[in-house]
Amino acid sequence: MGLVLWIDDNKFATGLLEKAFKKAGVEFYTIDSVKDFTYLVDDLNPAVIYLDTQTFLKGKEDFLRQYNASSKMQQTGFILDQKSEETSFLKKIQGIIEKPINPFELPEKIQKICNLI
Repeated sequence: MGLVLWIDDNKFATGLLEKAFKKAGVEFYTIDSVKDFTYLVDDLNPAVIYLDTQTFLKGKEDFLRQYNASSKMQQTGFILDQKSEETSFLKKIQGIIEKPINPFELPEKIQKICNLI
């Protein structure tokens, strides 16, 4: 599996997730804001982007500007934490993983959603 780009402003949770993904041998990179991150999509070429809805809503206009300007981001699959009208514009939603989540089960869940195992 390729890299998972995780967008969530909950630093405690993302710290646990980093450990879980490292243990599972899955590449993982996290950011806590949707402000100016397009370059990461270009540089890191994530297999999937997990998007926390609350983090998205805090920077919705920044996200939309970047998303609309980046064909690469539009072609990348997204996993969301909930179904929402706010994120229905995303072209490639691969699945929903609702919170609360078990960090040590998450790498396998994401691989299954992305049909990688």
